Amino acid sequence: MANGGWYGTQEEWRRIEAPIKALDPELERFAATHGLSITQNHKDWPDRSMVWDIGVRCLIQLYLANAETLSVNIWICASQDRGRHRYWKQEFLCKEADVGDVTSRLPELLGTAKAKLDGWAAHPEELEFGNKIAKI
Repeated sequence: MANGGWYGTQEEWRRIEAPIKALDPELERFAATHGLSITQNHKDWPDRSMVWDIGVRCLIQLYLANAETLSVNIWICASQDRGRHRYWKQEFLCKEADVGDVTSRLPELLGTAKAKLDGWAAHPEELEFGNKIAKI
């Protein structure tokens, strides 16, 4: 991946996306239950993301962490822009995890992610300064 584009072969892409694709049915079930949509493969890298905005932007992102070991990360982030400042709170629910381990725990992990994000969003005053937002 360079500059957000995939330059490998189709065969290699299928290999690195396979662990994420295996999780799609549970991700889709969760998204449907909560009225969320799923985006995938942002910047041509295997991932699945769910975003909702309740005054605070909430993100659950599951993505390939390592193309060699085919491990995955689940990262959650709540953010809110205030003027030209972004405030946020973020956490890895799992880091460089084996997909087999994640598969068995995915419903629990997603439930935890949603509950934490909704809790963070309910208290935006507790979000921490993240960075300045550039003028466009």
